Amino acid sequence: MAASPAHATDWRDAAGYGFLLEADRRIFAWEWLRRSAAYRRAWRRYGAEPEGRVALRVARRFGLAALEDPSLDARSARPVWRAKCDPHVVPATASGGSFPRCEGFDILRFATFASVAIDAEGNEHWLLSDGCRLLRIDIVEGTLLGGPALLRYRLEGLSSLPPRLESLGHLVELGSDGAAARLPRRPERRASRWIAELRAADALGQGASQRQIAEQLFGEAASSGWRLDSDAYRLRVQRLVRSARAHLQQPLAREWFTP
Repeated sequence: MAASPAHATDWRDAAGYGFLLEADRRIFAWEWLRRSAAYRRAWRRYGAEPEGRVALRVARRFGLAALEDPSLDARSARPVWRAKCDPHVVPATASGGSFPRCEGFDILRFATFASVAIDAEGNEHWLLSDGCRLLRIDIVEGTLLGGPALLRYRLEGLSSLPPRLESLGHLVELGSDGAAARLPRRPERRASRWIAELRAADALGQGASQRQIAEQLFGEAASSGWRLDSDAYRLRVQRLVRSARAHLQQPLAREWFTP
């Protein structure tokens, strides 16, 4: 079997993908992007200075505010999706001054799972993520770095409202969660299928045959009489392989950002 790429999980170990059962679909977008040959080439070339001007321009081509190391899976990586890619991003202004304590947003409360990418214009692209769920806020005026701030949200239009309102609902839940602040978790119903596609992609990358994929994913029954009695398993694996290859070619498909 071929050596595993640095980004890859051992596809035979189902436990290595288990965390994705509770993952936001945008987490799957990262899992596919970090497997993309084009993205890995970009990281090798520009990753030494991910906040450099050229690297930031390259990151935008991949829907990111800044390049992220593809060797890190979603539990450790913190990819910050740009608003043009992710319709859930909430644009806001942040101001200090006097306001009721219950209305203020203090990023320090969420320091254990908050990260930020600052662009050339000084806009703050904030990500709150525990590796499974995420919330994105763009501060287009002001800063969250100076202490508690009053957020004013910039919403407009009609068709763009639902995903942003969903994010605001998560922000309200997060802000009302007291000292044990945590992101709400709502498992995706298709997570098991998406995990199988990732495993198929990793299996191909590690030199496995479709028969080996079937046996590992569906049990020994899938490989017995592979040429004669396993049409259903062969078709299932072929569909997984086709989907996996399509996701590798187009890792930022809309399905990862819109239900």
